[in-house]
This record gives sequence, structure tokens and C-alpha cells, in this order.
Amino acid sequence: MLYLESCRISVFGRKKYGKVFTYWLGTTPRIVVLDPEMIKQILSNKFGHVEKAVPNIQLRRLTGDYSLTRVEGEEWARHRRILNPVFHLENLKSMVPVVASSTVKVLEKWGDAIARGVKEIEVYEEFRCLTADVIARTAFGTSFEQGKDVFIMLAEQTVLAGRAMGQFYIPGSRFLPTADNLRAKRLERAMQKSLRRLIMNRKENADMGKTECYGSDLLGLLIAAYNDELNARKNFVRVSLEHVVDECRTFFNAGHETTSTLLAWTIVLLGMHTNWQERAREEVLHLFKKETPNADALSRLKVVNMILYEALRLYPPVAVMVRTTYKKMQLEGLTLPAGTELVLPTIAVHHDADVWGKDVNDFNPGRFSQGISKACTHPAAFVGFSMGPRVCIGQNFALIEAKVVISMILQRFSFVTSPGYVHDPAWILTVRPRHGAQISFQELTS
Repeated sequence: MLYLESCRISVFGRKKYGKVFTYWLGTTPRIVVLDPEMIKQILSNKFGHVEKAVPNIQLRRLTGDYSLTRVEGEEWARHRRILNPVFHLENLKSMVPVVASSTVKVLEKWGDAIARGVKEIEVYEEFRCLTADVIARTAFGTSFEQGKDVFIMLAEQTVLAGRAMGQFYIPGSRFLPTADNLRAKRLERAMQKSLRRLIMNRKENADMGKTECYGSDLLGLLIAAYNDELNARKNFVRVSLEHVVDECRTFFNAGHETTSTLLAWTIVLLGMHTNWQERAREEVLHLFKKETPNADALSRLKVVNMILYEALRLYPPVAVMVRTTYKKMQLEGLTLPAGTELVLPTIAVHHDADVWGKDVNDFNPGRFSQGISKACTHPAAFVGFSMGPRVCIGQNFALIEAKVVISMILQRFSFVTSPGYVHDPAWILTVRPRHGAQISFQELTS
């Protein structure tokens, strides 16, 4: 509810107070920043005065305390250095066949449903299942069956966190012995135990020579990276194990939730704007014909890329980013004391007519025809993946996955939004369709 309140305050406050204004959250001063140049300065963190706000217990259960999203300073720099090779483009390209394989199964299921006379398919939940399968296979490919159990627990933890954040906040409520709180604690213990066992089994098999390496999936790359970094200190179990556990669950939650919402909104928008759907299909068929999309050609998808950016602009998965000053700093003539929370409402900035033009609320992928820098008057007005040193490390993975899935849908189906679809975006962890995304599909003839 606190984050939802931040969204409401940013929208209504701007009309009355402009692009920078203050409000109080209990005893904590909060400054809402809608000015792109100031947002750029905050996210670039040039002088090191700003850090990410400490999340509540529900979000911490999704990311842990040792992941890249949680650590700061030198510890963050070390994590980023270790993880950068994991998300290198060549490693990501090798995951394209996994994405395609998971997508084929979903599309076959849709095709069977259409043949049986099913009139509409609710794609948001379908995409949540698809992206969960992709994440499980790319993260734990050689230990998929074991990893699948972990991700089932993580998915349930996500539901519990979303439910808790959608309720009115009562201080100390996390300590109450409610059914959700007790279930969340049990899931946390079971998930940690399963991940530790899986990681140690993978490491021991490689160290004993039973396997040539730790594996080429995300888990294997993570273990190798942390093992190389910490091997000299001989403290893998004590330090690096916790890091790998938290990076795995962060990768699942960030990649699973954000990519599924991006896919859902993209299909909804293309179902509403069939002219852009046809343009995208022409491009996909020209590049791939009816063949499975290949990694090298994905970068040549210009129209699809524009559409994905526009979907991210209209419905950014993360509606609000919050940063905290940990020492006094100057920002565009303002003196901010330590402990000030800086609220950066992504969704409000993405809908600012001053930087995006009068058609700010319209679906117009053409605005990105010359890239992000030419789409608006300030590059910091588009922060779908954040920006600066803490830009989302998984953005290339998300876009590659989205391009593969959207391309394969366009190859096989035409579609429109169903008469039963109710357009009601809601922020529950991510910006998602509150009542689902009902789409009517039709098989394309050869």
C-alpha cells in the first residue's frame, strides 16, 4: 500500500506542486522527483551519496540480503564484477533454444484449445507459467527437476508478498501468527535448505571430477564465478553459498515477474492495435519465415523492439523506485539531509507530456524508431530498466526472451483483445492487468 500511495501522491502532487515536492511517511521525509535531469543525477550516484532503500520483509524474502539488488558500495561492485560475465551476450544467446522450446509447448497448448473451440485465452497467467519454466531451465538446466521445486516455492512466496503489499500496512504485522506469515516463514526455510543442497551437490560433483565443470546454466556460471573469486580465501560455504542462493532467487523473481508482465502488456497492446501487429508479423516472417527464431537475427527485429519499448514505457514493471541519502547532499540547489527518501515514480515520468509529447498516453511505437534518445526530450525520461551503474543487469535477457516469445506467437496466430477484457492496470509487485489479459486467437493458415 505504501508504494501504491507513492504513485497516487506523485500523480496528484505534480498537478499542484510541480515536478519536485515533499511529503512525510511517518517520521521519514520523502521527496518525489519527476524531473528527468534530477532523476539522472540520483541514479548515476556520481558522488556516492545515495543507496537503495531497505525493502520491507516481504520483498526481502524474494531477494535475500546478499544479492546484487541488496548490497551497496564495494560489496556491490564486487558482485557486479562477478555477475557481468554471466549475463554476457554470448551466454544469453545460448539460452535462446531453451526459451523457444518452452514457448513451443505453450503455443501447442493454445492451438489445441482453439481447435476445441475455446474462444479466449487468459495470457497473463500463461506467460507467468512460461517465464517460470524458462527461468527454471536457464538457471538450473542440468538440475531442472530439483530446481523446479525451488521455483514453485518462490512463486508461492511471490503471491504471498503481493498479497501482503496490497493490504493496509500495520507496523509489526509481519510478527503476527497469521496463516500467510507462518506459510512464508516455512517456505523461506524450505527454499533455503533446497537451494543450499542443490548448490553444494553441483559443486561437489565438479570438485570430485564427476562432471567436467559446474554447468553452463546460470547456477553453474554463478558457482564458477564465485568460486574463482573466493577460492583463495577458502570460504565458499560460509560466504559465497549465501550469495549464490540469493542471486538465484533474485534472478527468478526479477526475470519471472517483469518478463511475464512485459509479454502480457505487449500482447494486449497488439491485440488492440492490429496495424502494429501486422507490421511486426511482416518483420518476423521476413527474418525467420516459419523457422524458430535464432539468436543472431534477433537484433535485427526493429519493429518488435520498438513495440517492446513502448509497452515498457506505458506499463513499466516497476512503477516506483526509491533511493535513500545516507549522508547530506546537494541536488539542483536543494540540500538533502541524510535519511531522506527519494521517490522516483517511473510510471509518472513515462507519462509526462512535457518530455514525451501530446500523444504521451497513446500507443505509438514509432516514437522509438530512432532509439530511446530520440523518442523523448531527455534520456532519463525512459527508465524501464533503471539507469546508471545500477541499471538492470538482466535487461538483455528479458528483451531476448520477449523477442523470441512474441516472434513465435506472431508466426502462428493472429489475435485481438477479447470482449471480456477489462483494462485495469494494477500495481501488485509489478504493474499487471488486474483482471487478467483475455485474448482471442486465430491460427494463421500457411
